[in-house]
Amino acid sequence: MKIRYGVIGVGGHGRNRHLIPLTKLNDKVEIIAIADVNKERCEEVSSQFKIKCYLDYMEMIEKESLDAVSIVTPTGLHSKIAIDILNRGINVLVDKPLGANLDEVKEVVNTARKKGLKLMVGYWSRFSPALQYGEEIVDKGLLGEPYVAYGYLVRRRGIPGIPTFIDKTLSGGKGALLDIGCYLIDNLLTLLKFKKPKSVVGKVYTKFGNKKEEVKFNWGSWNPENFSLDDYAVGLVKLEGDVSLIIEVGWAANVSHMEEKSYIRILGDRGGIEATGHEAITDISFHSRTENFLTDTKPALRKVDIYFEMVKAFVDSILQDREPPVTGQESVILHSIIDGIYRSSIEDKDVKISL
Repeated sequence: MKIRYGVIGVGGHGRNRHLIPLTKLNDKVEIIAIADVNKERCEEVSSQFKIKCYLDYMEMIEKESLDAVSIVTPTGLHSKIAIDILNRGINVLVDKPLGANLDEVKEVVNTARKKGLKLMVGYWSRFSPALQYGEEIVDKGLLGEPYVAYGYLVRRRGIPGIPTFIDKTLSGGKGALLDIGCYLIDNLLTLLKFKKPKSVVGKVYTKFGNKKEEVKFNWGSWNPENFSLDDYAVGLVKLEGDVSLIIEVGWAANVSHMEEKSYIRILGDRGGIEATGHEAITDISFHSRTENFLTDTKPALRKVDIYFEMVKAFVDSILQDREPPVTGQESVILHSIIDGIYRSSIEDKDVKISL
């Protein structure tokens, strides 16, 4: 049996992170059609991959008998499209983040559960061998009891000045914390076994995107007078198990590194993890001791196509009828933290989180 597959949104991410990797699964997948509101792009990709093109995703769903769909549209559209597709009995892989806010995420998760369908969130970063090494350390108990975690994901200048990211409707009305912060938080929570948050205090800032002189240093172009999204955010989250989680994320900041840089540290009472990279961590080390010596360990990491591993995991979850490795319920926990930081910033106080 081959899965009949469609892709909604074939811009750079849809084409490179979903469509192309899916073509490598031709023993398991038949790509039937794509949908994109950009007619020229849709027709170009359709011709290149020899598949049908639709400008309206609902027309594609109604005319084609599909088993699964990737949704790779702007964030602000994720939840609506996902619910439309799930309600028609089709399994869904949604590009990160699952929704613009916690309420949207919950609605998508509940719809998938009611329909008995597979829902996976497209955190390709989850398939990093470095992260998987960290998971193994945690699973084997080598970290011990974690008590402090810190995550940093910052660009010196990298505000994505295109409507997909800065138009309030398309972006979901939020900036750096939602857009790239979701990667950082997902990486951290994966290593912390998705411990639930109890409270959060945080602040979001707009310091660069609203300044005319900053546009030339960033990506794309926009009207600074209309820019009101966060370009930097910080948060302190108290997790169950007496764990403190510190988050720092930004599209732009006066830091020393030119490129986007990620740093993660998790401290346990038996060992500690440190990792670096970008949205996906690419380098990791483990620090502990023997009876008489302090020790530092770096794994020899294999090279993998993490986009391919992501779509393969989703396809296999359907064929083998098992839960996908990146679940919607995990995104409920993740978005409770993101929403909590935004709320704390607006209310200027600690906020309680109840799941």
